[in-house]
Order: sequence, then structure tokens, then C-alpha cells
Amino acid sequence: MFRKIVLVLLVGSSVSFAMSANMVQSAKKEKLGCIKGLGVKRVEAIVLYRKNNPIESLDELLNVKGIGKAILRNIKEDKEKKVCTRFSEEIKKKSEKKKKEISAE
Repeated sequence: MFRKIVLVLLVGSSVSFAMSANMVQSAKKEKLGCIKGLGVKRVEAIVLYRKNNPIESLDELLNVKGIGKAILRNIKEDKEKKVCTRFSEEIKKKSEKKKKEISAE
């Protein structure tokens, strides 16, 4: 009896940590940027995809450029990276400034 209770609790807790299609549909960029394998370009591709296509199943993310089976598995398991990808205007401005400096040389 005790084993059954422990098994039910373990299965229930592991399910709660899994990412669902609804979560991906409504998650902010910052949350998606914390998933292992998702950087700026892939997160922006997901955001663009979900604007035009409501995500009903996580497997639909395979239609997004740059998302393969390994990254889809990370999304499903909600594997987080050590340092989340940051999305801010300050970072964009710095990268644009570097591009201008490089092209000026």
C-alpha cells in the first residue's frame, strides 16, 4: 500500500513539472529563454509561430525552424539552463552598436 502511494505521488509530481502546450502558448519570452537549447532566435521563432498558429500539442513545435526532437524533449521536460537568455532592448542596442563599429572599420 505504501509503495502505491509513493508511486502515485512521484508520478503526479513529475507531471506537474512538464511543460504543456498551453504553457508554451502563453509563456513569456523570459520563461522560454530559460529552457535548455532555446536562445534568442528559437524563442522568437516560437513566438512568431504561436501568433499565427495556436499550439494545441507540443509536437507542433517541430514545425518551428530550429526546433528538433532533442529541443522538443527539453521543452516537454522543462529542462532549465544555468543562465537564462535575456531579452531586453539594452542587449539589442549593444549588438547593433557592435555591428556599426565592425562595418565602419
